Amino acid sequence: MTDRDDRLPSRMLIGRERLFYSGLVGNAMSTRRLGAVAVYASPDSHLDIRVGDGPWQKRRIAAVPAFAPHRLRTPSGRIATVCFEPETVDAADAAAFIGRINDGPGDGRLIRRILTARREVTRGADAGGFSTAEFDRYFLRERLKPRTIDKRVRHVLARLLDELPDTAISAEACAGAVGLSTSRFLHLFKDEAGSSFRTQRMWKRARRFMDHANGADSLTAVALGLGYPDSSHFSHTIRAAFGLKPRSIREGSRGMRVCLGENYSRAGDDG
Repeated sequence: MTDRDDRLPSRMLIGRERLFYSGLVGNAMSTRRLGAVAVYASPDSHLDIRVGDGPWQKRRIAAVPAFAPHRLRTPSGRIATVCFEPETVDAADAAAFIGRINDGPGDGRLIRRILTARREVTRGADAGGFSTAEFDRYFLRERLKPRTIDKRVRHVLARLLDELPDTAISAEACAGAVGLSTSRFLHLFKDEAGSSFRTQRMWKRARRFMDHANGADSLTAVALGLGYPDSSHFSHTIRAAFGLKPRSIREGSRGMRVCLGENYSRAGDDG
């Protein structure tokens, strides 16, 4: 089965805990390292994926754990991607979900569901205002089990997503805000979130660039608005996460429609 409708416009749905992207794959030679679990479904007969130093694999669908380096390509140069933030899903449930996708040829029903949803959201009306539960049911036909996480760490994770000062949010400031020493906070954060505070801070900021992928503001203005100290640091971080320079992402996102999830505001928007 193939779904070679290359005329479908690019589309992105961005929520606080989920993200969907349908559009160009990008440079297959570049390594990407997303901070979210990524499920890739090919609109072609297959996709080629290489995770870490492993071999290239030919599949219709593949799941990649958060922060795992990987490369990706498809015959048409297009892909449908469903992402979820790992700290929002029960660790055992997430591992089982990834295993079901990667063990064997892949779940045909899930492939069809994602590709059907891709057609519906790219051809249909505005899909904004979705909740995490609605997203999971729509794209995955199941509700991923939420992760139980310390409320102090959850507070900091929300702050990393919501606050975009001109300078980086420090671990010391976050520790003080939740009444912990810096060392105790850093240990608790890694235990609860599954990755270090610094790693999460880098990812949440890079993820916020997606708010501006199809924007008109200069990339220099975007970099400063997201709190990057300079354009070089901005470009390096975005390329490390997404496998493309910010300018390439901007060029590939022309005409892309973006819809926002429930309680999500674009970085830099008032209110």
